[in-house]
Amino acid sequence: MVNFCNLYPSQCFNNGQCAVNLSLNTTYCQCDLCHEGTFCENEVREQTHFNTIYVHWIISIIGLCFSILNHSLTLELCICCRQIRGTNCGIYLIVYSIVSFISNILLVIDRTVGYYSNQKGNDIFHCYVGNVGYNMFVYLCIWFSACIAFERGLSICFGYKMNANRWRSLVTTIVIFVIAGGSVTPMLMYKCGWHSRPSLKIARGFFIWFYISGGILIYIIATFFILIYFTRRIRQYGVENDSFIRTFLKLLYTHLFIFVPPISYAISYIPFTIVFQTRNRDYPYFQCGISIGEYIVKILIETLQGIPFVITWLLFVYPSKVYMFEFYTNTWAGHCIAWILDFFE
Repeated sequence: MVNFCNLYPSQCFNNGQCAVNLSLNTTYCQCDLCHEGTFCENEVREQTHFNTIYVHWIISIIGLCFSILNHSLTLELCICCRQIRGTNCGIYLIVYSIVSFISNILLVIDRTVGYYSNQKGNDIFHCYVGNVGYNMFVYLCIWFSACIAFERGLSICFGYKMNANRWRSLVTTIVIFVIAGGSVTPMLMYKCGWHSRPSLKIARGFFIWFYISGGILIYIIATFFILIYFTRRIRQYGVENDSFIRTFLKLLYTHLFIFVPPISYAISYIPFTIVFQTRNRDYPYFQCGISIGEYIVKILIETLQGIPFVITWLLFVYPSKVYMFEFYTNTWAGHCIAWILDFFE
């Protein structure tokens, strides 16, 4: 029998290996994971040897479990403590918890349907639930967390009574929801078909930029107010022997809870933004030929983006001494945790 691989050793492209089918006495090409076709002439750009849909589904379920725990603790505090639910920050915190919890539920539903159904027949559902629904609630979370920081800045720096003008938080909440609903309406009408409609693609990019930059701007303004407050307080410490820097750090430490949410958002979003923007644009995020180490790192970096929306209690309640005092005093969960801590001490 003639070995045709010896006669035509270069018939396979892209390092494909020629093989012989002994029963048919024919040759074929054995391609690597990143090429396909009769002669391995076609490039596969996205990896297929790791089940990314399954990994995303498992991660979303784990995130939902943490979300249930954190949001339950937060809502219990806000509902049981009248002094918190009667403030603007309390209203924002309640809305943030509900919106964040809904976003996690939508993510799990989208991942579950995507895992158990055919991806091609799931495009419309993924558009409504995964793209439009989930992202809208995520951007709402960014805005409401920024509103919490801004309200705290007003109360700390300018002495605003947090429960005197609750209408401000109610009106702000309604306005934010109206803007969010109007921004996603074109996406729903055209079923996320922005790739084939340049005007819709521009509108989508504008609203994404508006929600992210708007939330960041509010954080910057709130931080500016707090720094002004620190400067004023430092001037009042003129009779103390501490240096200017030491006094500033002392005041910063006592109000560190205000900076926890923006720091967490920066840690969550900056790594993914850097990796995603610096990658080769001709290849997807999980490109073919990716190693298991790089795959795990990219999964972790991608997962970081959803962390702030599942740890509400750790972001807004735990860093605050006032909230934690009310938590241990007025909530059933706080009483249980306090009893456990006293038992081990």
